[in-house]
Amino acid sequence: MNTITQYLFVTAVTAFLLLCWVIVRKYGYWKRRGIPYATPIPLIGNLGFVMRKSVTEFFLELSKKYPSDCVGIFLGLQPTLVVQTPELARKVLVKDYDNFEDRYVYSGHADPLGSLNLFTVKNPIWSSMRQELTPMFTSSRLRKLTDLMNTNASELVLRVQRNFIEKKEAVNLKEIFSMYASDTVAYTVFGIRISRLNDQDSPLWYITSHMVKWTFWRGLEFSAIFFMPVIAKLLRLKFFSDGATEYIRKLFWNVVEERKKTGVSSDKDLVNHLLRLKENVKLPAEYGSQLADELMLAQAAVFILGSIETSSTTLSYTLHELAHHPEEQEKLFKEIDTALKEKGKDILDYDNLLELKYLTACISETMRKNTPVAYLERICKNRYKLTDDVVIEKGIPVFVNVMAIHRNEKYHPAPEEWRPERFSNPSDNDNKQFTFLPFGEGPHFCIGKRYGLMQVRAALAQLLHKYRVEPVTDQYELKGDPYAVFLAPANGGSVNFIPRT
Repeated sequence: MNTITQYLFVTAVTAFLLLCWVIVRKYGYWKRRGIPYATPIPLIGNLGFVMRKSVTEFFLELSKKYPSDCVGIFLGLQPTLVVQTPELARKVLVKDYDNFEDRYVYSGHADPLGSLNLFTVKNPIWSSMRQELTPMFTSSRLRKLTDLMNTNASELVLRVQRNFIEKKEAVNLKEIFSMYASDTVAYTVFGIRISRLNDQDSPLWYITSHMVKWTFWRGLEFSAIFFMPVIAKLLRLKFFSDGATEYIRKLFWNVVEERKKTGVSSDKDLVNHLLRLKENVKLPAEYGSQLADELMLAQAAVFILGSIETSSTTLSYTLHELAHHPEEQEKLFKEIDTALKEKGKDILDYDNLLELKYLTACISETMRKNTPVAYLERICKNRYKLTDDVVIEKGIPVFVNVMAIHRNEKYHPAPEEWRPERFSNPSDNDNKQFTFLPFGEGPHFCIGKRYGLMQVRAALAQLLHKYRVEPVTDQYELKGDPYAVFLAPANGGSVNFIPRT
């Protein structure tokens, strides 16, 4: 063995031993602090579940295996604290928000639409954007949008009759509800009236198919963005695909140019609101007008993703649960039918839908049991004393395990069962003492919450008045898609639609 070979061998061995020492040191982080932790796999930590099981399943299993108030995990080599009680969730999300104001998710300049949207952008831009966007979701705006949601829900009813009853096509709930939501968001964002449910070509459906179609690669990319942002930044991964990004950019500016030429404007959609936002939003002095343009596009993009992905999932799981609970389904039908007869209407409006308490209870219970977003993540800004025994160091990610709270029998007896009566007097703003967090809580709570809930109400009210739904098989459990970062039913989910006579 010559000198060069010996040198290379010694260098390789030294590098290997150093790597082993770093890994052992990193993975001893929680043990040194006396906090229970999930045993990591070298280099990938506790991310061995990625692409094999859903995120929801991982966090639910974590809470059952480690039923403590908090548990340590490792996202790759990164120590991460998972809190699992309403009290600790309240501290992180609300009480001490100033120390947990930013999300952990990757935010890189290589992906402006992904890094500048309300879900990912950091303070101080986030607080300014949030303030400017909040007026988009007032009750008066939602009343107007509910008329459109009802129009699209009527198209949904017709599509069910045409495709699933007359043509006997296989039902993919996630797909048809994504179509329904994309038709609504086409008008909400761009002022475009078009019906993908009626087989019309839709630019929003093209964008949506890029956003919510969970392939192996797309799932791997999103997993890195959400769980290993350092790797995502290194590989320049993107929150939105190149195809979706360019299409949104082109569509947005085409709409803007058309309005400039015609002088026709609309205060009902997001485009006009974002143009005003560009004029009013306060940005750091060092940034130019390009940032303001990218901020507008980013909000349009994330609104499309958020309103379609979570609404279509909630609708899919609600129909699945109702199909397996015929008594509850009949009770809900009678509530809808009675309201229609009492109001003397064929379709219920915004105020009428809000009065359907059992409908709200069914939706809420579905979101408790089948929560679209299984966790809420933040970054610790400064060293913080969480409890007498737990101190969180600066820069440590903190995840609120929503599934641990939603499926804990201490807060929800028989948590594996679907029981709408848990929400006997439901309110859209009641988090039940932080035991019900499907939309998050605190300053970062979902800004489109009321929009999403009304979109779900409108579809269910019309569908369930026209059709009874029954299970396709005897299998009750509807597993989540392992490729999806948010909960999505594997294979889309399915029911049988039976016309009511």
